[in-house]
Amino acid sequence: MKKLITTLTAIVIILSGIVPTYAAATKDAELMLKSSVTSAKKGDKFKVDIVLKNPSANKIISVRSWLTYDAKSLKATGIDTKSSLFTLSAPGEDTVASSEGRVKIGRSNISGGVTKTETTVASVNFEVIAATAATSKISFYDYQVSELGHASVNIIDSGFPLNILSKKPAELSITLNPGVIAAPTVTTPPVVTTTTSTPVTTLNTNIGGGTSVITLKRPTNLKVNTGSGYVDLKWDGTTDLYRSGFNIYYGQVSGQYSRRRVIGNLTSYRLSGLTNNQTYYFAVTAYDSNNKESDYSNEVGVIVNQPLSSTHPFATLFQKTVASIPLQPQNGPLVGWLIFSAAGLGGAVVFGRKKGRKIKINK
Repeated sequence: MKKLITTLTAIVIILSGIVPTYAAATKDAELMLKSSVTSAKKGDKFKVDIVLKNPSANKIISVRSWLTYDAKSLKATGIDTKSSLFTLSAPGEDTVASSEGRVKIGRSNISGGVTKTETTVASVNFEVIAATAATSKISFYDYQVSELGHASVNIIDSGFPLNILSKKPAELSITLNPGVIAAPTVTTPPVVTTTTSTPVTTLNTNIGGGTSVITLKRPTNLKVNTGSGYVDLKWDGTTDLYRSGFNIYYGQVSGQYSRRRVIGNLTSYRLSGLTNNQTYYFAVTAYDSNNKESDYSNEVGVIVNQPLSSTHPFATLFQKTVASIPLQPQNGPLVGWLIFSAAGLGGAVVFGRKKGRKIKINK
């Protein structure tokens, strides 16, 4: 036992000395919203451009630019990407989720990256549906400094993905129905009746034509192990009452899933019939009885029949090598982590790609 502890201590010391360094990248990219109007009235239609500024002419391989807006004031009627240099969209993105008040845009360039100092990623068409005077805001959703957010500008730096969006993008304000005076509020006394009736409860769900749509929660913590011709997947389920099951999406290009396997309410599954020594990528969604789906889970990748290649493995004793999946550009979050684990450390030793980051041991 003493010899084992000594060996594990040596492993930690070795790992502490091999944290790689990378050339500093210029994180000066910006995302901006440019509207064709500054004010509009009910029934008017206008366009909002998502503009990427890239002063250092970095090779941008993907942009994620989810927007959020007030669905009671505005209606998003479509997304135009015909002139975009980012020609590939992510599965489940480039869509309008009106029930959430969101526009989900995720696009990539697979021909070497976009180096223009200013370009339009996409344009979103809106229509004013409010009849009263108001100021309506359109903003970017879920900005993070890492690649995990829903507003990011990504390059490949020293073989690793890096978000170079320098700061949280500014929101856009549109003045609606200027000059319209709101009608005075009239308080009506309650009507008292003597009729006894059974109260009706309206269920806030999309099952059976409810009054509004519940957004299913996305599965989390997807992991993958592999053996000859198969992978084992497991994930953390959700607590949605109306979830009917899960969909497993997979393919051989990161972020592009050419196949789907529909399963029931399971949180683990063995997927067979895969080709040994081939790389596959996986993501999971939840669905309800109307086939409405959640957002994708985190993506995992693995080379079939090479267990140590998993980008997010099950807990395994004495895992000694780093994940060897080749990194590829994708439209959603771009993640590049190196993972080590050993018995006695109580978890995985994980370190990221940032220059000078210290090793963190998860207890």
